[in-house]
Amino acid sequence: MTDKEKIISLLDELASPEKMGSFFMNNATPDFLFIRPSGNPISAKGFEEMMNSGDVVQEKAEITKIHRFEFLSDNIAMCIFTLGSKFRYKGTPNDDLPTVTSIFKKVGNVWKIHWMQRSTGASDLSLWV
Repeated sequence: MTDKEKIISLLDELASPEKMGSFFMNNATPDFLFIRPSGNPISAKGFEEMMNSGDVVQEKAEITKIHRFEFLSDNIAMCIFTLGSKFRYKGTPNDDLPTVTSIFKKVGNVWKIHWMQRSTGASDLSLWV
């Protein structure tokens, strides 16, 4: 697999509802941060705890579009993608299409997610320009 294929494979694994909760614990750098739509950062451990708290029930997730993929160096890559996501938060249904900015770092010979920032997503595609 090429480096790009390895990173895309990581994103596909992230989009698996069964793996999403623990995904960052296994696939992120130790100093990983995920910036939520509220602007609040969360660590890999914090994300796992949030997803396993019972407040969030992930029903469906898929990478619907990759907008940009670029290697910034031999060991750093950036990917901006749309994540189709259906979930319930404290019983309230959410159907989102957020755009996510992600930065990957190659640690040894393994690609890890170093940074993610998720926008607030609207599922109404007529609002998209």
